[in-house]
Amino acid sequence: MTIAGATQAVVVTGASSGIGEALARAWARRGATLVLSARDEVGLARVARAVDAAGGRAVVVPADLTLEQDRVRLVQRARAEAGKIDVLVNNAGRGFYGSVARIDPLELQALFALNVVAPLRLAQLALDPLTRSGGAVVMMSSVAGVVASPRMGAYAATKFALEAISMSLRAELAGTGVRVIVVRPGPVDTAFREHAVTTDGRAGVRPRGAQVQSPDDVADQTLRAVDRGQPVVETTTFVRLASAAARIAPFAVRWVSAAMAARN
Repeated sequence: MTIAGATQAVVVTGASSGIGEALARAWARRGATLVLSARDEVGLARVARAVDAAGGRAVVVPADLTLEQDRVRLVQRARAEAGKIDVLVNNAGRGFYGSVARIDPLELQALFALNVVAPLRLAQLALDPLTRSGGAVVMMSSVAGVVASPRMGAYAATKFALEAISMSLRAELAGTGVRVIVVRPGPVDTAFREHAVTTDGRAGVRPRGAQVQSPDDVADQTLRAVDRGQPVVETTTFVRLASAAARIAPFAVRWVSAAMAARN
């Protein structure tokens, strides 16, 4: 089922930059109402102006999505301002680089609060309006949701968890009209690595041979997946190969992972 149209109401978290901004701009070109959320109020205001200029309508809801009251307020504002929710895009999240042997449990809890608990709770809170509209939940995962590389164990753990939640939720919502769509990008040309938590003072290293995508490309593929009800989107050849290798050649993945750890 296609949800596209001028009356579309879309909630995008992590909307102040990167993939979230690209998603907002792409839906704005369709005339949608965009409910934009992030902690960066300056960035949100800039994206809102771009949405309005592109033909959409922007509703700005600054929020810290690790707080339940902010999650509730976001869904309530979306329903009040747009009258419905057609698409919930759980894009907000943060990276984490560091040795698994040295992960601080409190830092891991904070990472799960944003990358896993927040999208889970938003999906729960938005379930009623999404059911009414026959809408879609988009979970922004990662190639790290299927393959865990060295120094990315904590981040990958959150994305593995998000994948599991999405798989179960999709099955549980069968027959309700609500689709659950998982998007798995690889490296994207954003400030993701610069904004990530690092426990050893070193930025993340992109895997050799990995295609670096533009946020606009990820956004375009996401919108097409929503239109088609496509359950999983692997956005580059690199992601598709890594995902296939994890399933059919795990020994090769272990060898590559060990080689990467030795280099880093």
